[in-house]
Amino acid sequence: MTAARPSSTHPLAPRRVTIVSDGLQLAALLFMPSVTPPAGALLVCHGAGSTKENHAIMAEQARDSGLAALVFDFRGHGESEGAMDAGGAHDVTDAARALLSESGAPWVAVRGSSMGAHWALRAAAADRSLFRSLVALCPADSASLLRALDWVREAQAIDDPDAHAFGRFDQQSLRPLLESSELTDVATGLPHVLLAHARDDESVPFASSRHLAAVLAEPKRFIALTRGGHRGPQRSPRVARATIDWVLENA
Repeated sequence: MTAARPSSTHPLAPRRVTIVSDGLQLAALLFMPSVTPPAGALLVCHGAGSTKENHAIMAEQARDSGLAALVFDFRGHGESEGAMDAGGAHDVTDAARALLSESGAPWVAVRGSSMGAHWALRAAAADRSLFRSLVALCPADSASLLRALDWVREAQAIDDPDAHAFGRFDQQSLRPLLESSELTDVATGLPHVLLAHARDDESVPFASSRHLAAVLAEPKRFIALTRGGHRGPQRSPRVARATIDWVLENA
């Protein structure tokens, strides 16, 4: 990770940093608490078509709770290089290790939304010693991500500007991975996971989190929101508070 100067003169303002993952430069913002070393660290992962800035509030809340926090742009998103491909989980792993190194925190947890939760769960399953705990908000199952890829492909075919703003995706790399493995298979037996999903989610079926919860190991928790849509858990103060509590309880 390469550090840069603070983005403002505020003593707790985030610093712009760069993470290298599979040779790609990923843009990130590092939030440090007033007391160092921090009690721990929280990595915050955005969803498809989103950026790090959309999750800065969660990073600020983690910082104010004594944690270091990092938000970053996945490959193919925001200010980061490349296109989103089958290596998305590598972005999570490399960002987490860089966060530990840069912050001096003794441990790291991860919170991901939708696609970010998908990659976070895959990263945690691949290295079960890296993350102390996980928070997965409306984690996108493979079928939902494949539907998103279909939309991107169709929108790009008619030169829809929304598709270009959504992000860059390597369809040939992503599709075989998503078609050959489901998140419930990958995450089976993972402990220390907090799930949150709104029943009226229009993008990722609520049932997918219910199925996922059934294969996770204890300790685990499932917050079912009555309403809020796909972004409801991300915007929920209740879920934000639960995130901090869960991370600290499982430190």
